[in-house]
Amino acid sequence: MIPASKSQLQQAFYTHLSESWQRKGISSHLLLFYAAECGIKSIWLREKNLKATDDIDAKDKISKHGHNLAEWQKELKIPANQVKQTPHFDLAKGGSSLDISKAHEAWRYNISIKPQDQKALVEWLESLCDWIKEKINQ
Repeated sequence: MIPASKSQLQQAFYTHLSESWQRKGISSHLLLFYAAECGIKSIWLREKNLKATDDIDAKDKISKHGHNLAEWQKELKIPANQVKQTPHFDLAKGGSSLDISKAHEAWRYNISIKPQDQKALVEWLESLCDWIKEKINQ
C-alpha cells in the first residue's frame, strides 16, 4: 500500500464521493466504494492517534482488512441503527454469495451483479458515507 496521511484519506473521501455523484452506473458505484474505504480508514487512523498509513505495523488492521468494509464497520463498532449490516451479493451469472470486499472488483471489471443486490450494495455504501460525513471531522 502506498502510504497516505489521514488528511489525504479525508480529501480522497470527499473527492471520490463528489465524483460519484457526477456519474452513473458502475463508475459511480466504484467511486462510492473507494470514497467509503478512504473515509473509514481516515477515521480509524484518527481513533488510533496515527497520522498516516505508514505508521501502522504491516500486520495491523489496514493490511488485514484491506477492502473489506464489513470488517472496518465491525472494527469501528458502527451501530447497526446508523449503518445497516453489510449486504452480500451474487453476480448476475454463476456467482455465489460474495462479500462487500469483492464489490469493487466486480464494478472495476464490469462484471454484472444481480440488480437487487447491486441496489442493496449502493444503498449500504451511501448510508456508510453518510455516517462517515458525520464522523470524519470530529
